[in-house]
Amino acid sequence: MVVSAATAGPDLVGRERELDILGGLLDRAWAEEAHSVVVSGDSGVGKTALVARACADHRGGEALIGTCLPLTSMSIPFLPIRSALRANPHLVAPPEAPVDGGEREFALRFDAWLDEQTARTPVVLVVDDVQWADRSTLDTLMYAIAGSPSRRLAIVMTLRAGEIGLGHPLQRWLADVRRMPRTFEMELAPLDREATAAQIEILLGGSPHQSLIDDVYSRSRGNPYFTRLLVAGLPPEARGVPAAFPSDLSSAVLQSWYRLSEPTRELASVLAVGGRAMSADELARIVANGGGSEDVRASLREAVDSGTLDRLEDGTVWFHHPLNAEVLEATLGEDERQGWHRRFADDLAAAASGTSLAVGSAVSLADHRYRAGQDHEAFEAALAAADAAGAVAGHAEQIRLLRRAAELRIELLGAGRSLESILRSIRAVAAEAGQTEDELWAVERLLATVDPTAAPLVASELLVRRMHLRFMAGLGFIDVREMQEAVRLAEADRSSPEYSLALAELAHAELWAGLPDAGEHAETAIAVARRTADPRALALALAAGSMAASFAGDLSSAAELGTEALAPALRARAWWEYVHASMWAANAVETWASEAYASMMRDRALALVQHGGPHPYVAWLATSEALSRLTSGSPDEAEMRLRIALGSDPGPLGDVEARLAAARLAVLQGRQREAEDHLRRVEELIVDGSTFRNLEYDAVRAEVRLGAGDAAGAYDAALAGAADRGSPPTMAEWLLPFAARALADRAQAARDVGESDRAALASLDALVERFPHVIEDVGSWTELMRRQNTALDAVYAAECARARGSAGAAEAWVLAAHRCHAARLPWEEAYARWRAAEALLVRGGDRLAGADMLRLGLVLARHLGARPVVDELLDLAQRARIPIEESRPVRVAADTNLPSLTEREREVLALVAVGRTYSEIARELMISDKTVSTHVSHLLAKTGSANRVELARLVHRVGADGNRGGE
Repeated sequence: MVVSAATAGPDLVGRERELDILGGLLDRAWAEEAHSVVVSGDSGVGKTALVARACADHRGGEALIGTCLPLTSMSIPFLPIRSALRANPHLVAPPEAPVDGGEREFALRFDAWLDEQTARTPVVLVVDDVQWADRSTLDTLMYAIAGSPSRRLAIVMTLRAGEIGLGHPLQRWLADVRRMPRTFEMELAPLDREATAAQIEILLGGSPHQSLIDDVYSRSRGNPYFTRLLVAGLPPEARGVPAAFPSDLSSAVLQSWYRLSEPTRELASVLAVGGRAMSADELARIVANGGGSEDVRASLREAVDSGTLDRLEDGTVWFHHPLNAEVLEATLGEDERQGWHRRFADDLAAAASGTSLAVGSAVSLADHRYRAGQDHEAFEAALAAADAAGAVAGHAEQIRLLRRAAELRIELLGAGRSLESILRSIRAVAAEAGQTEDELWAVERLLATVDPTAAPLVASELLVRRMHLRFMAGLGFIDVREMQEAVRLAEADRSSPEYSLALAELAHAELWAGLPDAGEHAETAIAVARRTADPRALALALAAGSMAASFAGDLSSAAELGTEALAPALRARAWWEYVHASMWAANAVETWASEAYASMMRDRALALVQHGGPHPYVAWLATSEALSRLTSGSPDEAEMRLRIALGSDPGPLGDVEARLAAARLAVLQGRQREAEDHLRRVEELIVDGSTFRNLEYDAVRAEVRLGAGDAAGAYDAALAGAADRGSPPTMAEWLLPFAARALADRAQAARDVGESDRAALASLDALVERFPHVIEDVGSWTELMRRQNTALDAVYAAECARARGSAGAAEAWVLAAHRCHAARLPWEEAYARWRAAEALLVRGGDRLAGADMLRLGLVLARHLGARPVVDELLDLAQRARIPIEESRPVRVAADTNLPSLTEREREVLALVAVGRTYSEIARELMISDKTVSTHVSHLLAKTGSANRVELARLVHRVGADGNRGGE
């Protein structure tokens, strides 16, 4: 069955369930059980693409695809059947459709021809847009649907459900079809936000910004065709769709509107300006000042029957697709549009008649006054509507209206409420909602209005908050000089909360910059905050104290201070301070690269959600957990946390951190293009990522360049992260192994062709002279941190040995693999085992040890989904002729630490050791998957292993007679 890939659509996403259903129906038809299905849905929802993809995926039959057309002045009998037959000239003796008359005979001949054709091969007959089918086609389809149930025939019809009202002639036909046996109906709903995001990513060829996804989804409502038109021509870095609609989009959206009568089109335009669902009486009041309600009702019936409008449960009407309203309003001239907005505003004001308007009406009144160009009235209406929205926790709407009021207030003289008061309201609401950019907008304007000499404490507090917000927005890292200025201003009252806040943030900045006075400033900030009893000041001061204690090596105090900061942070609803304290309290307990740290981040995120914390701060914690899960070997868990973070707008910082973790996951699993897309988006979101010492920016950048085979780029990125800017960045320990790996790749590539890369070796000598060991994090270490540092130092040394072609490279890699295992760094362990196996097998050494390294590395890499390492190990096994799929005898008798195993358990264990899946083991031993699972559970219990990877290690350790211990 051949179907054009273009017809099927390269951006078909989010339809897995529907494809499975259609595929199942085709399977049954292929098995001599005829079926029919009507696929219904809105125009542009993807019906045609779905059916085309199902046909393309289902091979071995004949696809007859015909399309009905919305002809108005003529009718061509059997049009879709004619086009389907003509599109397949290789068909055997297809019947000729009559030009005039003979419809009944053609239906009989066509059905008989289907009998003959389906006896030769399965057939799927697709009739697209059946709502426009002529009577003869419908009768022929009905006759074919009622035909022999044993034919290898599937009939698939697509239907624009919104375009057939109750009086449409197709309704009777559909009712009859639904009663036919083996006939099904599938309603195709719009895509959800996640699927829309996936479609946008395919269309743009890169990861889209969250704000673009939100903008497109809010407008397209998941309609794939509208989504495609909205993003057409946009660059991958776009943050929103243009204000002006593309002409193709306008034409597509207004397609049903153009088929309406002139009075109905005019009424629909008025409804679009109204911006909300309305009743016939309301519309009549606007368009005719109380008269003409019957004409309005008639026009609304026409619009509803055409599918342009929907009649809602309360009797009001609104556009079937909201994008219609935006496009229609945009087609009106400015004077006409403003005139209608004035009518709507006056009508709402008159309806209130001295009473308070409901929230929706208050917002509508404010919007109509503004769009009518009535600035004074719009200002007052915006403030009133913002208060109404705030009373029902409508933060986004409240911020929007307050920002409008602030902008209007700048132009208006003598308006009642001051600009400063409005800006403070915006700041408060945005802070509660986690809307970083809105709060920063208000804080910047407040700073511009404040006289530091007259109100030094106010200016100081605004500087501190601006620093936090600029950090969250990716616009700049914590700056010492700005915080010194904040402290200078707050010294006007050294007993104030503002003084504590400024000192705490100065300590924070100084710790990252590696300056000596940070600890003293943190202590003073805590003392002042305790006296003021201000919860926000106390939370920030305690968090700074936790960070300072951690840097000083006092982990006990660091954990205590960070934990103490959590309660006042939640009490003050100080979200930044809460996350800051959460991370430093957790850092004092265990390294970030651990499951323990990840669990603490999860618990803190759950607590934040329970207290109503906004999503950007939840996302910050979720992405920290994701990186920890990933690094400690739980990629599936990491991906789940990233979905939580990106499930709503995570804000700029959350987006950056999520994309860094996603980039690392992608490159480790071999999805290079995805990794580079994420990294490009990071670079669009953040200003100079190397200065953000809390981020793993340069380490991930180096790892992604290594994945691309760009040794020079990887080396430069690693050295950028290693530059002395104060305290080391996250993943600093990885930077030098990455730099050495880049040089080793160059040197090894040169040796492979009989040359020498002297420049690479000279760079290596300079690197080792400057950095004899990996970069160490500040403060005291937990035991796991110490082991991880030792392991990465071993990887660094092994890469240096590989670069030099040293005879001791194999031993260095074996040591690195053992130390990575002890440090719970599974990705690095799998990589080290590959390099160890390579050195032992290809460059001479112990073949048995090399085979063990290869096999165990392969099990681990498969467990992680580390495709690049899996591919390298498989290639190495082929070159070295290592039979990786053979199970070796399991020798356990000599190991008294193991209980006796049954013979079947030995067989299962041997196959686990070479990386076989449950299904593969079941097939080889001729038992069920469930029985394999039971045996593995027994093996885990008897050996005390945590998972299959540990079982595999056990086999290789015992099989090697204990000569290579240390694992």
